[in-house]
Amino acid sequence: MGVKGWTVVFKGERIQAEIVAAALGAGGLQVEVFGDNAYGIGIDLTAARLMVPDDQAQAARKLIQEAEEARPTEDV
Repeated sequence: MGVKGWTVVFKGERIQAEIVAAALGAGGLQVEVFGDNAYGIGIDLTAARLMVPDDQAQAARKLIQEAEEARPTEDV
């Protein structure tokens, strides 16, 4: 899905997308979450997408990358 002037910066499960969107919003970025959640909790038939204005895409990707790098790893 393309929207003129907006860039997809994340694709994944709806709950993950909502968490990432909250973090980006807290970072001062404008973000929209798109994805089908009409099937209810626990049924994920389509990936959610996060979109930001084109001029905020680089900053959004940087914040997402920093969050992924800071995430603790599990010892197996």
